[in-house]
Amino acid sequence: MQTSDREFTVDIARAIVTPVDPQMLTYLEADAEAYFADPREALATGRKSTELGSGVEVAVGVTAVALYVAQAALDVVLEESIKKGVDGIRGFLNRRRKPGNELAGRPDVPTFTDEQIDLAAAAVTAVARGRGLDAAAATTLATAVRDRLPRKPAPPSGD
Repeated sequence: MQTSDREFTVDIARAIVTPVDPQMLTYLEADAEAYFADPREALATGRKSTELGSGVEVAVGVTAVALYVAQAALDVVLEESIKKGVDGIRGFLNRRRKPGNELAGRPDVPTFTDEQIDLAAAAVTAVARGRGLDAAAATTLATAVRDRLPRKPAPPSGD
């Protein structure tokens, strides 16, 4: 991943984290370094780098989830722009690993309310537009973030 892609990923993650848990912004840069070094390790609980009993091994952090979602969303936008612009690159796209949503259904991953997801998507749109993406690409990016953030389950209906 190029430096500008990493910076954009961190900017998007920052836009996701800010309305959800602004106190976690303190850890974003360090968590980003760990995430880019080994994404699977950053999304794992009981990581080798955490001290047993610290409480950190119980759940994946909001920043790691935000980084994962930001990177996956950027992959969606990149893939769409490649599909639109370059037919000759189809072989590359066929070989490219398409990320699944590794966060789905994991009880150790933080979940987000619809309101938090809406705030994060709006912030991602603003960041994307500020980075020079056109309105369609910014909307695609925000939609990818919205689709990938783990949602809090809906409260049971009283039927």
